[in-house]
Amino acid sequence: MPGMADREPCPWRIIEDVGGAFAMGAVGGSIYHGVRGAWTAPSGAGLRGATSAVKARAPVLGGNFAVWGLCFACCDCTFTAVRRKEDPWNAIASGFATGGILAARAGPKAAMSSAVIGGTLLALIEGLGIMITKYAAPALPSPEDYAASQAADPTAPPTQAGLGGGGGGLGLPPRGGGGEAARPDPLSLGSVRGESNDDFLAGGTTFSGGGEEESGGGGL
Repeated sequence: MPGMADREPCPWRIIEDVGGAFAMGAVGGSIYHGVRGAWTAPSGAGLRGATSAVKARAPVLGGNFAVWGLCFACCDCTFTAVRRKEDPWNAIASGFATGGILAARAGPKAAMSSAVIGGTLLALIEGLGIMITKYAAPALPSPEDYAASQAADPTAPPTQAGLGGGGGGLGLPPRGGGGEAARPDPLSLGSVRGESNDDFLAGGTTFSGGGEEESGGGGL
């Protein structure tokens, strides 16, 4: 069932309701009168009886539904313009008014009975739609769900524990005397080859290139 925001605005809502009501009456009338015509037809003429009944009665029922939809849509647009809001009370009041208007020629008593029936039916339909919408809607997340979603989010900022003094969060060496000794000198060229700076500057490093080896006597 579409929500209030999914419906057409009032000038076009009338056409939509009339067309939908006619289609509903024509389809439902075709099924009902087709089955009834086949049941009441003589033996061996079931298909012919069903076809005749559908041709004779289904358009009439569709037209009655279209008239009801036209009156209901006009009343709905009127109540919406007067109250300046969209809620189930407009539909309930429109059903009450439609029932009374369509039965007005039968007298006040019949009009009131039809109005009460129309309002009650629309109230049941609107209540059923609200219940379906309420049970079909997803449940609101709990605080535990929020915490779990933040913990599983890889784009979340680091926590205080990741920025602690131990350096475990950012890959830094631990504080203390052993931390500085374990860190290599970024200016040490010999540390790349596992040699010390003194050995490198003293010319002890051997370079190879083109299949020949030569000693760097003066360092660089």
